[in-house]
Amino acid sequence: MGKKKKHAKKNKIRSEKIKKIDDEIYSKKLMELEDVIYTYRNEELLSYFFEEFKQGKAKKDYIKSVSSLSDLNIECLEFAIARFTQIDNNLSPDRRYLNVIMPLFVAFLVMLSRLSEVINFFGILLTGGTLFYFLFFLNKDRKNRGYANAMLITFEQVQARKQKEKE
Repeated sequence: MGKKKKHAKKNKIRSEKIKKIDDEIYSKKLMELEDVIYTYRNEELLSYFFEEFKQGKAKKDYIKSVSSLSDLNIECLEFAIARFTQIDNNLSPDRRYLNVIMPLFVAFLVMLSRLSEVINFFGILLTGGTLFYFLFFLNKDRKNRGYANAMLITFEQVQARKQKEKE
């Protein structure tokens, strides 16, 4: 009987140590999450949350990520919502690059009409390359806007749940 009590006591101590270590790891994860929200630049912020909430992960990983968001304080959630709203607005297609694409297209037409055939070929390549370059970044911004919008919705849902729990 003495051995069973000793063994049970050791298991209890071991489980308390494991729980303490788990709490420390979770606390560090929460601190890292707050650090990401408050200090990372927009591109780093988007890539962090894209990796954190990447599709194709196990269900438990996604649930763990969302539960860590719900453990953030309300001020941090509000700041994250403000940041993702700002990112979403800055990447809005009607506010960005459209005023650059039209002059490039006009320059392309002017080059076609005024330059000789040899220069015309290089002008077409230059203008086509430039348009491709801007369209590439428009597509990248479109994807980033999608990530920002998804995270904005996620943070708003977490905030709404927290406020509902308080009531």
